[in-house]
Amino acid sequence: MDDFREWLSDNLRYFMLGGAILIIVVVLFCGIRACSGSNKGNSGDEQKTTSEDQGNVPSSPISEGESDEKKEDANPMETADADVTALITSYYQALGEKDIATLKTLEDDFTPSDESKVTNLKDYIEGYEVGDVYTKKGMTDDSYVVYACFSYICQGVETKAPALTQFYVYKNSEGNWVINNGALQDSEIFAYMEKQLSDSDVSALIKKVQNELDQAQQSDPSLEEFLNGLGEEAGVSTEAEDGTMLTASEECNVRAEASTDADILGVISAGDQVQKTGTDGEWVQIDYDGQTGYIRGDLLE
Repeated sequence: MDDFREWLSDNLRYFMLGGAILIIVVVLFCGIRACSGSNKGNSGDEQKTTSEDQGNVPSSPISEGESDEKKEDANPMETADADVTALITSYYQALGEKDIATLKTLEDDFTPSDESKVTNLKDYIEGYEVGDVYTKKGMTDDSYVVYACFSYICQGVETKAPALTQFYVYKNSEGNWVINNGALQDSEIFAYMEKQLSDSDVSALIKKVQNELDQAQQSDPSLEEFLNGLGEEAGVSTEAEDGTMLTASEECNVRAEASTDADILGVISAGDQVQKTGTDGEWVQIDYDGQTGYIRGDLLE
């Protein structure tokens, strides 16, 4: 379950889309590129956009008296075209099937760490159901910020869990649309994506998915219990039994003693797994290259 939360945090990237996404991050933590997800992510949407309404987001407020010039200068959210929709649909299908070979063709720089996180989903997620997909213009002509509405199909739970993930996609040198797996690490792209979150159409979509998630949990106590159970397990690495495999939630130092002043033996990356051998206060003891090392417990899940 620690691996699942970590995957949701790193691979289903961009789950920080305001209140709705915060709920998903907390209760489905960490581990939906992606959730996917990045590699490797982060909710369902059943409202359909008609051909006459294409280019307008459901529930988006319309400013009365807005001039045509202002509309032209804006970056409105639009229904994704067929190619981008196909990319996102293929991504979630491959994610549900744990099809690593296909995922490597759909997102760039798919790492071994991403692969391990995807395979660890099998005990928690049966699959995904893609709903509406929207886009805003990206930083270049051949790029988009994508907002994908989808649902988790959780193991042993009948009701689906609505979710929303933000991607950055671009057309590669071969002319194919791919997911940018390193968008969060690119400060320029990340700032651009963050700026879109304050737009009224994005805010409306976030609120819509949030309401759907709330309603789903209210209608099915087993879904609420499943999600709450995942959230309650976060941050209990120091309470885990010795021998438990723990996952690093971010890059962290391995120190020679249980202190921030101790010598650094090495560094482990986000997504790496270590085996707990003991506890010293708020520090987890591990075996690191034949030496006894310590990692802060709040950095392990």
